[in-house]
Amino acid sequence: MFASLRKAAKLLVDPALLGAVLVSLLLALALYAGLFFAAEYAIRQLPTLGLPWVNAALAVLTPIALILLVFFLGAPMAALFASLYLDRLAGRIEARWYPADPKGGAPVLSFFGGLELAAVVIGVDLVLLPADMAAPGIAEFATLVINGWLLGREYFELVARRHLSRSAAHALRRRHPLGVFGAGLILSLLSAVPLANLAAPLLGVGMMVHVFKRFAHEDRA
Repeated sequence: MFASLRKAAKLLVDPALLGAVLVSLLLALALYAGLFFAAEYAIRQLPTLGLPWVNAALAVLTPIALILLVFFLGAPMAALFASLYLDRLAGRIEARWYPADPKGGAPVLSFFGGLELAAVVIGVDLVLLPADMAAPGIAEFATLVINGWLLGREYFELVARRHLSRSAAHALRRRHPLGVFGAGLILSLLSAVPLANLAAPLLGVGMMVHVFKRFAHEDRA
């Protein structure tokens, strides 16, 4: 898994993909900046809530809440942004690292498909939110694990479906569940870390291409 991650990290300095890297980073930064300024504006518009210290406390707690929100949104944003460049990145990686292999087929992930995947991840996180508040630490760990399973499953099958039918991609994933889950867990961890989550979608796509190729080659051997 970590060898695949190291190879994927080289994408960030690949001149041919510099545009996609910058767009993904700017989109993520714009999202988080928009959330921050919207929250700050909302606090300034609030009337005095009972005692003056209530407003002061809200001003202090809002940045903390936003940090938690970045943690919460990391995985769904990774799922959404992947829809913008999965096929381009996958094609570039395959051409560079696996030139002898057949080229991938038509794109399999649309922007709306990315929205659907992001909505699923957000839904799961919302279901776990009461547990997060009741059992801090343990519930966050469970969230990371579940998001790792979701992201690993979806990223792997989307990459695999560039070459295989849906049923064949699903079967390949089921033959290598621990490897796919391990890659998804790395992606889930990256998605939960501020700043690292900006590059998580790119790294996730790149890493999963290498994971798919390794398992596909092993099955053919």
